Amino acid sequence: MLSDKTSILQLTSLLHQHNVADVVLCPGSRNAPICHTLNISELFTCHPITDERSAGFVALGIALATQRPVAVCVTSGSALANLHPAVCEAYYQQVPLIVISADRPAAWIGQMDGQTMPQPRIFGNMVKADVCLPEVRDDEEAWYCNRLINEALLECTHHTNGPVHINVPISEPLYTFSTKQLPDARVIKRVTAYDEPELYQLQKDCKNAAIIIGQLPPGGLTKTEILPEAQENNYAIIAETLSNIDADYIDANPAEIDWEKMQSIDLVITMGGHIINKEMKQWLRTHQPKQHWHVSPDGAIADLFCCQTLCIEAKPAEFIKNIPLCEMDYLDIPFHTTTKVPFILEELIDQLPENAVLHLANSSTVRYAQCCEMPSTVTVCCNRGINGIEGSMSSAVGYAMATPQKPNFLVIGDLSFFYDQNALWNTSLPDNLHILLLNNGGGEIFNTLPIPSDKKSRSIICATHHTTAQSVCQQYGLKYLCGEDALDEFVSYKKCVILEIKD
Repeated sequence: MLSDKTSILQLTSLLHQHNVADVVLCPGSRNAPICHTLNISELFTCHPITDERSAGFVALGIALATQRPVAVCVTSGSALANLHPAVCEAYYQQVPLIVISADRPAAWIGQMDGQTMPQPRIFGNMVKADVCLPEVRDDEEAWYCNRLINEALLECTHHTNGPVHINVPISEPLYTFSTKQLPDARVIKRVTAYDEPELYQLQKDCKNAAIIIGQLPPGGLTKTEILPEAQENNYAIIAETLSNIDADYIDANPAEIDWEKMQSIDLVITMGGHIINKEMKQWLRTHQPKQHWHVSPDGAIADLFCCQTLCIEAKPAEFIKNIPLCEMDYLDIPFHTTTKVPFILEELIDQLPENAVLHLANSSTVRYAQCCEMPSTVTVCCNRGINGIEGSMSSAVGYAMATPQKPNFLVIGDLSFFYDQNALWNTSLPDNLHILLLNNGGGEIFNTLPIPSDKKSRSIICATHHTTAQSVCQQYGLKYLCGEDALDEFVSYKKCVILEIKD
């Protein structure tokens, strides 16, 4: 019988699925459940070695001879430290060595319990990946555990070979072996855009497919690169406004789709940066496709829907040019009938000059804009890397400074504006920047959440205020406009200007 610890079962299953055949096992009590499960599974050739200092180099030697990743498993405490010389050698000799260390529960580290020390990151920059698995108690932790193991095992042979470290905390009881067979653990593979036969074969198992495109820089993926063949083969193209793809050449923006009425999708291919639409993310996590491929230039795992099966290491344009597409069934997309968007935002977008740059601050502003159709010549920018409140205005100032030939428009909420008002404290403030401030006296996005009804709590959470931008404009000598009637003057003004719309 196998261990009943989910992390150990996932690790054993994934080592096998990632083609690990040899494991070096060192004695110990904390790692006994791992050693027993690896041995009793009969999936590996197990090599017992008592001295950890020697065990690491034995594993290295097997890896050199077989040209395949080899695992070495040790117990907790100083046993792990004894592998350090072998890990350093593996790093500089570029040998695929997988270090598996059993550990005590995190709560007992530094509490004078036996054989305890901080084990994660013990090898510093001598390993290509260092993960510490959760002790799985629910479905989310099971997904997280699976993802971490896949990431570490993939990194062992990514670009150049090298060592990786997988730390496995194990709570007592240790010796509970009640599982009859290993789980069919989800394995994530990594390929390139040039692995045509494998990619083509994987598509043949699917009936319908969607390509979902997140944030991309201007010109990151042009319509001629993505649309003709994909749409001819009935791939639904779903792209957010921040993708900078002309709305005329996509099937839908995620914000337009009525996801509650959406039919299941067999294959989802994501590319680009962050995806904003929360409803889509939640729907796909609940109605998981058979396959989720993510196109990633650096080969990083992005398991957004908790079901990624493939990482395709390529730029979006490279992927589109090289992948052979199967013909799919048509995907009938249901649309929302109405979407609430501030009137002033729709009016501004309609009046944007040709080749304008539209900067969107985070939170409500960028979400509103997803529901608007962008003119084909407009470039859309937003700080969606980490999605913080800070820096939206400063980034727009910098972009406008670098593009004096283009009209730049920033749409920003009040919290982001006042937080970043020092962006206007700039002797080189560009004349080609126009700032539309939507001032509703606090964080509008928080009013959509089930926050406490207590007045003081709501005030704290929503950061309610009564500040206006008029004095800010006076301080920096900027033109100040107020109200929707001033939109025409705002758009045509020849210097830096702020239009404030109060709710």
